[in-house]
Amino acid sequence: MYEAAKVIYEKVIPHVVDFLQTHGEQARFQFTGHSLGGSIAVLVSLMLLIRNVVRCSMVEPVVTFGSPFVLCGGRKLLDELKLDDAQIYNVIMHRDIVPRGFSCNIPGFLISVLKLFKRSLHSHTCLNENKFMYSPLGNLLILQPNAKSSPGHPLLPPGTAFYALDTTGCKDTSNAAINGFLNSPRPLQTLFDPKAYGDDGTVSLNHDSSSYLKAINGVLRLHITATIVPKLREKKSLL
Repeated sequence: MYEAAKVIYEKVIPHVVDFLQTHGEQARFQFTGHSLGGSIAVLVSLMLLIRNVVRCSMVEPVVTFGSPFVLCGGRKLLDELKLDDAQIYNVIMHRDIVPRGFSCNIPGFLISVLKLFKRSLHSHTCLNENKFMYSPLGNLLILQPNAKSSPGHPLLPPGTAFYALDTTGCKDTSNAAINGFLNSPRPLQTLFDPKAYGDDGTVSLNHDSSSYLKAINGVLRLHITATIVPKLREKKSLL
């Protein structure tokens, strides 16, 4: 993934430099993406900051959609840059297995198999200490569509909603909540289901960018109906 990010970085950097020369202190940058595109967006934004191409104040929060986490110990990077979790917003569909794939608990037997095929995993810190490949980084936003589109998540109330995980309290509690969500359901459980595959399978259904767009539109419609429409009616009644 880092190799792909380096390629994108080299393509982006001339435009970044040109934009900086044109707008100076007023220049602002924001990166976003779906699936692996979101993962690359995170890496490219951090590369720009680490290499001092731009200042932290110039980079707006990265927003990812259904993107796998791709850093082990990424928290340390944010700390070194004096940034907090608000620098990255991870929008995850309630049953999307792609963001979970590298960050859920991996069974011991599977870790042994992975190490047989890739020697470098023997020294992989996150895998050896935490039983997952990459640690979650940034704020976690959970998107749940209506039940007709996809069954509700077992840890969430039923119905269309957009949840933000509160990480302001106890760190251990927050980590446990994130871990619980990423492991429910576990990707392997989904992959063992024959209905998971194909264009209409649950994997595609919960990961496709169009599904994210549809779910977000559903949340917006609820918000408009519940908050904006009553205010408009109230104003109309006063005329």
